[in-house]
Amino acid sequence: MQHANEGLSRVLAYIGLSFAEIKGKVPTLAGLDKLTLDSRITDQSTIFIAIHGEKQSGHAFIAQAAKMGCRVALVETKKTKENNWVELKRYARHSLLCIHVYALRTKLADIAYCFYKLDESSLPNVTAITGTNGKTSVASFIAQLSSLCKQKSASIGTLGVNIFTNGEQQKLVDTINTTPDIISLVGTLSTLQQKGCQQLSLEASSHGLAQDRLDKLNVNCVVFTNLSQDHLDYHHTMDAYASAKRKLLNASGVKLVILNANDNESKNWQAQCNDNLSVFWYSLDQLDENYMGCWASDINYSTEGIEFTLNAKFSTYAQSCRINVAVIGAFNVANLLASITALLAQSFSFVDIKNALSHLHSVAGRMELFKSDKGSLLVDYAHTPDALRQALSAARIHTKGLLSCVFGCGGDRDISKRAIMGEIAVQYADNIVLTQDNSRSEDPMHIIADIKKGMGALTTRQKLHVELDREQALLHAWQQSTKNDMIVVAGKGHEDYIEINNTRIAYNERQVVATLASRNIASVNFLQTQGGDE
Repeated sequence: MQHANEGLSRVLAYIGLSFAEIKGKVPTLAGLDKLTLDSRITDQSTIFIAIHGEKQSGHAFIAQAAKMGCRVALVETKKTKENNWVELKRYARHSLLCIHVYALRTKLADIAYCFYKLDESSLPNVTAITGTNGKTSVASFIAQLSSLCKQKSASIGTLGVNIFTNGEQQKLVDTINTTPDIISLVGTLSTLQQKGCQQLSLEASSHGLAQDRLDKLNVNCVVFTNLSQDHLDYHHTMDAYASAKRKLLNASGVKLVILNANDNESKNWQAQCNDNLSVFWYSLDQLDENYMGCWASDINYSTEGIEFTLNAKFSTYAQSCRINVAVIGAFNVANLLASITALLAQSFSFVDIKNALSHLHSVAGRMELFKSDKGSLLVDYAHTPDALRQALSAARIHTKGLLSCVFGCGGDRDISKRAIMGEIAVQYADNIVLTQDNSRSEDPMHIIADIKKGMGALTTRQKLHVELDREQALLHAWQQSTKNDMIVVAGKGHEDYIEINNTRIAYNERQVVATLASRNIASVNFLQTQGGDE
């Protein structure tokens, strides 16, 4: 919490103004203790920052900020002569002091650090995770394991900001984007510092990296999970997409790099690492003798989860142990290995990590298993071709009967992946139900038609059903199932809404599935597991 106007005074000094020059412009400036780029969360204690965006400008929301009670705004100008021009704008009964700053976007990180004045000696140690799939699970695993090793931890990403103490999770706040903007990140760092967090695991999305949202954030360790097709509507090419992710190597303070030996893109990461970076690897196969890191061997899959031998080889020791973890699929072994390697590279104890693994709990909506007297249901966030392939192939290993898949594709997003996902569904599933999934402004039947283009001819044993109402689609798949069957419900995962005609409607798939599964049993058996994610 800022006292008086210390934060604002420091920001003004940075841009070349003094507090005295603006003090008389508005009735009072006391109590300003937050910065934001989002006018929807402004109030009397918030300074609104309006910059020119890729699709829309923050300038269009200054009036909204004023009506929310905001009294001060930093406003980006493209004219050097308008730099530090101060004006009082009035909107009906509301007034707001606008301080124009030239090239404000390039100064966001410095302004955030000036305003919050973080104590660098007690900041959380930051591990940033990037990759097409696995970011959410790895971020959660690292935070959980860190906290179980007696270091209070936090995670930031798709599931919001969460704090972990001795393995127990507390939701702090939701996030609008997987990787928040630098203003939000620094503000969150200030809060986490006040709460005594020692470790932070952060999801670094390709959008966030391309837009420099991690600008000047001090990152100690970076983790690369994998690369497969996604977000080509934004990046246009796979090369551009891959390059955006590798920007994480340029983050401030990076010392450690954790790479996936089973993904060819890791070679490009390795080639881009300079001599100041220590590179560690993880693998589902035995590592090359020249590599340091972790690998799994003797992997066994069962309805209770996965058992494997964890092998670790670092410069000062080599150890192995047998572990049992309630997760489903080889990709979750990889997620665990990535997390463990990152922590061991940061000098966490092998014995402490081994003991902590038995207490690891699930990530909501990541291959989360709901058992019933009919088929069991797996709720997963998979909405990319690779994530769907991994979810279905993982489920197949654990399925004794028929495997069904309920999914759709989002509207106003990468069209090219729809047919690919249709092809994958036919390749792995016995029964397929196509349905609604955030169609946004598009006609959902057009989206389903795109999916069908990749499906080709079904075999005589396969069945296809189309049902736009997502709840009815789940009901249909479940009613057609029998006890040894598995139903993968892909796309929504942890989300609590569905977006149709550009309107978000309350919809919690995990609750829907839990209710469905409990129809034939007295209580739902929640064996929660984690899976392919964004």
